[in-house]
Amino acid sequence: MPSRRQFLAAAGAASFSIWHSARPATAAAPAIILTDWRVRAHGPVLFLGDSTSSRLWRSMRRDLATRQLGPFRVDLQPGRSISTQSGWGRNGVEAVRASRHAGFDPPTFVIALGFPDLHAWGKNRTPVTTAEGAEALVVPLLDEIGPNRTVVMLNLFSTRPMGAEVLNNALDRLSRRRDDLVVADWAGVARKHPDWHLPDGYHYAPAGAIARQQFVARTMVDAARRTAYRRSWH
Repeated sequence: MPSRRQFLAAAGAASFSIWHSARPATAAAPAIILTDWRVRAHGPVLFLGDSTSSRLWRSMRRDLATRQLGPFRVDLQPGRSISTQSGWGRNGVEAVRASRHAGFDPPTFVIALGFPDLHAWGKNRTPVTTAEGAEALVVPLLDEIGPNRTVVMLNLFSTRPMGAEVLNNALDRLSRRRDDLVVADWAGVARKHPDWHLPDGYHYAPAGAIARQQFVARTMVDAARRTAYRRSWH
């Protein structure tokens, strides 16, 4: 694992974006990875998402830099599972490992995953239907991220019956037991705007995609501030 010295030494390098396919034989679409090593006021954050967060990826780097986040890494994989070998591409656990292998190991993580696990997409043959089952997916990701980190996970909303409440209940339960997890209430925002959603119920029309990206960016800033506040008391 890169040391803090190595991590900071990379700061200030030119930012870049790459396309990466973790499993070419099965991936429905390549991952989108955006990295920016410039140090800014709010410090380093990693965002892991799936297709629900990727529509406006071309403008995400500018939005995050404008909000004084940095260094940051954004890793978006359509169909990504939280922690299993279902879905497509790297799951959340593998994405955290890949980030560390690339030299990016921040104190703050923002995660927006879940629908592929609920609906048995990709190679999965057993959809998650209980809060206990959803917890069993989330805990390995939290354990991989490790202690003394800030982890914020977005809850889910869809305009069609897709079991979002299963993951939402699991996140609420875990956040009451673990001080390393905070839930960002995207569902509370999205349910007020059904017009934001496409007919499939969980992807977003243009207005929804813009609102989603703004929510993600604000959540990343809030998470970084939480990290700074926590560290000021230690």
